Amino acid sequence: MKIEQNKSLKPYNTFGINVLAKEFITITSEKELLNVLTTCSDKELFVLSGGSNMLLTKNVESLVLHISLKGIDIIEESHETVLVTAKAGENWHDFVQHCIKHNYGGLENLSLIPGYVGSAPIQNIGAYGVELKDTMVSCEAVHIETKTKHTFTNHDCQFGYRNSIFKENAKGQYIITQVTFRLTQKNHTLTTGYGAIENALAKQNITNPTIQDIAEVVIRIRKSKLPDPKQIGNSGSFFKNPVISIEHFGKLQKK
Repeated sequence: MKIEQNKSLKPYNTFGINVLAKEFITITSEKELLNVLTTCSDKELFVLSGGSNMLLTKNVESLVLHISLKGIDIIEESHETVLVTAKAGENWHDFVQHCIKHNYGGLENLSLIPGYVGSAPIQNIGAYGVELKDTMVSCEAVHIETKTKHTFTNHDCQFGYRNSIFKENAKGQYIITQVTFRLTQKNHTLTTGYGAIENALAKQNITNPTIQDIAEVVIRIRKSKLPDPKQIGNSGSFFKNPVISIEHFGKLQKK
């Protein structure tokens, strides 16, 4: 276990803010994570994943745990579907591209979202009519205080619109180590209802799109709206649409 001192966090956040971590350690295995949680139980922890959707404004005095667990595995396979597990430190977009390359469908609308796999369930990330909860089967996480491992099913995660148990009752209590998805191998269900996707497909005269077509369209749309974080620091497309009552909606329609 190697703890680095006064480590620059510039490469570890998508805004590229050059602040220092007083103490920093890269976690590359679950065993390493448990060891750190045990030996550093007296320290305040700052869990860092892909560094998106956050803005560092000052040096971090806590011990920074950079979650860098890697690996993608096939757990179960049939003619129709496949169970794929990705470790928490896998880059989300790279994981999506890996699935598309192998013709695993279900994540194509979530292309080019910044961050790591382990953070995805916390936010229940979503884009263009698809959310993480649509394909996630379960995730494994370590309880920080008890150092015990837990498996959360899709139902256990209490997913809502950009929300989960990890932002509510279990906030700050767990570190997610891996996530498992059920994806399709054939007869993919494509979500093309968003106007931007429909228009882009129509311009290319694509009437029977593949998951590769959807991913390429989504990537182009996102690139047209947001700069590459490697060129200009940003946190990606990070927002929540307002949710109102039917009654309120009716009043707005009349106005």
